[in-house]
Amino acid sequence: MLANLEQNKVYNENLLDEIHFALQERTEPTVVMMSVPDYNLQVRLKERLKSKLPAYSFYDINLTPLQVVSLHQTLQKELPQYIVDSERVSYCVNVLGLENSRLTSENGQIIDSGLIAQLNFEREIIFRKPNYITILWGDHEFFVQIQRKAPDLWSWVTNFFVFKQDEVYEEKALSPAPTQTPAKLPVREEYINSLKDKLEHLPLNDPDKGRGMKERLNLYSLLANEYANYFDYDQAKEYYENAIGLSNKLNINGYNLNKLLFEYGQLNLDFRKFDKSLSLYTEVLQKCSDEKDLENIGNTYHQIGMVYQNQRIWDKALENYQEAIKWKEKTGQGHELGGTFHQIGMNYEEQRIWDKALENYQEAIKWHEETGQEHELGGTYHQIGRVYEEQRIWDKALENYQEAIKWKEKTGQEHLLGSTYHHIGRVYEEQRIWDKALENYHEAINWYEKTGQVHLLGSTYHHIGRVYEEQRIWDKALENYHEAINWYEKTGQVHELGGTFHQIGMVYEEQRIGDKALENYQKAIEWKEKTGQEHELGGTYHQIGRVYQEQKIWDKALENYQEAIEWKEKTEQEHELGITYHQIGRVHEEQEKHSLALENYEKSFSLMPDYFESEREMVNRSIERVQGKMVSQNP
Repeated sequence: MLANLEQNKVYNENLLDEIHFALQERTEPTVVMMSVPDYNLQVRLKERLKSKLPAYSFYDINLTPLQVVSLHQTLQKELPQYIVDSERVSYCVNVLGLENSRLTSENGQIIDSGLIAQLNFEREIIFRKPNYITILWGDHEFFVQIQRKAPDLWSWVTNFFVFKQDEVYEEKALSPAPTQTPAKLPVREEYINSLKDKLEHLPLNDPDKGRGMKERLNLYSLLANEYANYFDYDQAKEYYENAIGLSNKLNINGYNLNKLLFEYGQLNLDFRKFDKSLSLYTEVLQKCSDEKDLENIGNTYHQIGMVYQNQRIWDKALENYQEAIKWKEKTGQGHELGGTFHQIGMNYEEQRIWDKALENYQEAIKWHEETGQEHELGGTYHQIGRVYEEQRIWDKALENYQEAIKWKEKTGQEHLLGSTYHHIGRVYEEQRIWDKALENYHEAINWYEKTGQVHLLGSTYHHIGRVYEEQRIWDKALENYHEAINWYEKTGQVHELGGTFHQIGMVYEEQRIGDKALENYQKAIEWKEKTGQEHELGGTYHQIGRVYQEQKIWDKALENYQEAIEWKEKTEQEHELGITYHQIGRVHEEQEKHSLALENYEKSFSLMPDYFESEREMVNRSIERVQGKMVSQNP
């Protein structure tokens, strides 16, 4: 399943606290390795780390355009002389993009560049010679390769921190076939009302029972589809189940029933109800096979691939996409191939395998063009833009987003423009060009409103809030977070409310306004309980504990940490328990209850999974620290 994003935010913030503890007031140079799953998170973490370590000056050096062989020589050459010649440890140098030098091209072949072997060779120079703190940022695979291929260097590493994905930017995936514009517009409301009116006035005593039931079935199907386009899960679910139940009563099989099951599967996929969605698609696949409906087998495999992709089960997703391609080729459905290659591109994009992502997006464009599917081009150019955005290649990202806008306008897909403007806003946000970011976010809102896509407004207002939060303009941040909440409530997306109230709590906590932080964390808990998001409760109780700990209200801090532990145990998040036990140990240590602190630190260490290497090292330092205090008190 997808990682618990709010829980990961809490985890990442705690990890930043540990880095702060490890780096503050250092007098000797050191190397810190930061494993981060995406560039968006990397940018935010750099800013947070900078605010936590005001005693240091930070300098970013992006090595992406360079082919680095020797890291030491490259830094000596590229860094300003005042940093190289610094007489004391007063700078933190953020080294970005080094992983891009791991491979090189020779005679048209991609080969190992020798970078990691060179890092292993010059380990002592890297760790001891620079008079500054070196922070290497990269994806986890890069550090895994260093650990495997540079064991001598790795033996020097004491500061390795693994951050977790704490935000997801979802894009509605392209359907295997064109669907109606999902827009809540007056003309659509009028249509729905006319369907419901006709349903209500169907005669119960119609002498032609079969005809009356078939008309009822048709109205159920139409209403289910309309409410799905409205993003109204409960109403759509009710009508889909009515339609499917009536189909079974009438013993209707074949295309019509399969279409209902297929669309109901899409509804559940859109609302991340993966088990239900997979069950429905599996049923459709079996029916298509039994009924020799070969043309729809490929589309169904495609959808099953999407279910697995949304759960980040990459191999299963690719396996089903490849089956989809096989069946589409077998049945001569070339016009469907572009959509599946597009989705394979997204699968690789989410794994950060950029070359494979771009390769499949280009294959999708080729098929879109060959089969005259111009209406699909805008969506694929949009995704190519996202690949470049995630690599921080801003000009390429903007170039492809503009190409996406051109095709969406050309093919009359105005309902897709808002999403692209939203992402252009993100490009500018990541470059900290706040005015351009806000300009494009507001353009996105403009298009969402014009096309009736009010269910997308909450997310964009949330991101506008983030722009203001990054600038520490608290009132504007809160204003937009509350606007996001307003739209989530209006569009029935109550499952989003707990996370947003949690974020508002974080804003107040950052300002040390404890009462407001607690008020919003309590609202977050209420909504998470109402919407069945029990897996997120532990994170919010943990954060409440941190507020009370900051206020030195020890009993309340411990009470909420214990509540966090109970929820983490209930929801089988045992791997997170060690983090909370460590905070409990800190509460006891701050009260100088060293034996209790030691007990909780040791429990924390025992619960930390082996792959939480940096966390285990951090807890071990806490154990050693409190043991030292106990010895000094009882010589």
